Amino acid sequence: MIRSIFFSPGKPTRKDVPPEEFPRLIRDRRGLLWVDFISEPPETALPILQSFNFHHLAIDDALQETHAPKIDDWGDYLYIVLNYMHLIKASEPWDTEIDELDIFLGRNYVITHHDNPVMSIDEIWDMCQRDPRYAKDGPDHLLYKIIDATVMNYMPIIEKIDEEIDWIEDQVFDRPSSQTLARLFTLKRVLLAMRRILLPSAKC
Repeated sequence: MIRSIFFSPGKPTRKDVPPEEFPRLIRDRRGLLWVDFISEPPETALPILQSFNFHHLAIDDALQETHAPKIDDWGDYLYIVLNYMHLIKASEPWDTEIDELDIFLGRNYVITHHDNPVMSIDEIWDMCQRDPRYAKDGPDHLLYKIIDATVMNYMPIIEKIDEEIDWIEDQVFDRPSSQTLARLFTLKRVLLAMRRILLPSAKC
């Protein structure tokens, strides 16, 4: 799915703008275009990304998963890779999943690309539609909102980790079992995965 929204001072917000209009809209220096690719096949996303004149290496990176968090400065735009973790199963045995969010940040546009729905993207998207003032401070402020919401969505995982630590503390001295060990290993795996994501992101 490709969804888009365009903000321009003094004009109604436009939603689901046809991709062929993107090159014209980004020439409007007062406007702000946000294009969001969700589970879109590479063959469909490729010509649209090419219409922004992105470097082919940046496009290749965006259309292929499994990159470490990074920021590439291509002069007129930044290409940003973020990894994020989300809780896919809260009940026992609980589990998490890691996905990648690719972002192009230009003077008057933000392009997000991800293979699975991202709760933080949906939250900011809905806010922008309810209140166009959410995007009035430019693409860098919009990007900040997206990243801030992505970080806040770690809270369910943090709360689950707290619950697990409390449970393990209660079990390990009083009634340890094979289940205690299994849940300890699950907790260790999640914490190591978080470390692999958050440390490189903090260095970006």
